[in-house]
Amino acid sequence: MDIFVVANVISEGQASSGSWLTAPTTAAALLTSLFTVSGIVLKDYVLKSLEERRSEKRARIAVYERYSNPLVTATISLLNRLHEILHKQHRPVYLIGQGIKNASNPGGTFRAYKKLSTVYRLAVVLGWVRACRREFSYLRVADPGNARKVDKAIDDFEDALANGEWVEKERVSRLCQLWHLCEQEKLKGIESIEELGAKVDNLIWGRLEEQGLDDVSLMDEVSRLALCRSIADCLCSHLKTNVISDASMDRSWPDAFNIIGMREAWIYRDWQSAIGDIMILPTQGDTRKFEVMGYGDFEQMLSTGSEKQKVALARLLQIFDDLDFSIEDRFDGRPRQLRNIAKASAELILAIHEVQGNQSIVSPGAMERAHAILRLSK
Repeated sequence: MDIFVVANVISEGQASSGSWLTAPTTAAALLTSLFTVSGIVLKDYVLKSLEERRSEKRARIAVYERYSNPLVTATISLLNRLHEILHKQHRPVYLIGQGIKNASNPGGTFRAYKKLSTVYRLAVVLGWVRACRREFSYLRVADPGNARKVDKAIDDFEDALANGEWVEKERVSRLCQLWHLCEQEKLKGIESIEELGAKVDNLIWGRLEEQGLDDVSLMDEVSRLALCRSIADCLCSHLKTNVISDASMDRSWPDAFNIIGMREAWIYRDWQSAIGDIMILPTQGDTRKFEVMGYGDFEQMLSTGSEKQKVALARLLQIFDDLDFSIEDRFDGRPRQLRNIAKASAELILAIHEVQGNQSIVSPGAMERAHAILRLSK
């Protein structure tokens, strides 16, 4: 039955009586027809739509259930290694030095393993995150409910790997302090500090592009001084201060250049997706559509991997390569980046634990470590 039923009811009434139905009879017929149509609409459209939404939500929750255990297990493994690196200074000596070298002695072999396994643990987390997102791509968007906290924690984890805006602001702050351009408290109150940081960053990358270089460390002395002068003039113009004299620049540019060349190793979000795609493998099982590459296959990438795999491995390695935690290196942004990754890992573990409830596989020890990381990050 549809809206045309109303017209039929009225027509039939007219045919039988030869005249219009009385007002009460007409009203009753209209109400009956309206309720009938409303019932059909409610059954065929509203209830069906609600059931579809419930089905989509169940499907999304099912994906979380399939992937939450391996994801939280991988994140705990990464957090344990980051805790060792960040809070046991005598331990992470295996990060010192360039690359992952083949060694003939037990000590060198162990250090090479520790470095590669650290890279692997981060790659595994990215793999499980990517697998989860790939399965979500087969679903229509549905309200994740309680799993929204996991979504937020994953976003924060990805942000810790990719976001270097704080380095841009830190660079501006240190240069202003070195050249006495602006009081730090006043600088913090400048609304356009992010814009100024981006301008300085663009000057650096623009100069590298002009010279066809990949890193500022490859610049000769003349180019380094010229870059420092360009950035100083940019800061002075923006902050409306006197230009830095040549004599002052001659004395200060080596320190300024160290600040400008602060080492960074960001893994941008699309790079994270690409690394995740390399790490996941399709599976024929009923539980999950994807699994993550084992350590043996990952290790094999060092020597026989494809060009795409080696690029991904190099990007991951840059975060951990040649890091010396026995000193406080003010010109390396990666220790702070690792602290942010550790904090995001802890929050992801706690979010999954909360969503899983009584089904959580997070051990009391892992919970305590996650809480300890969060306390230390304050």
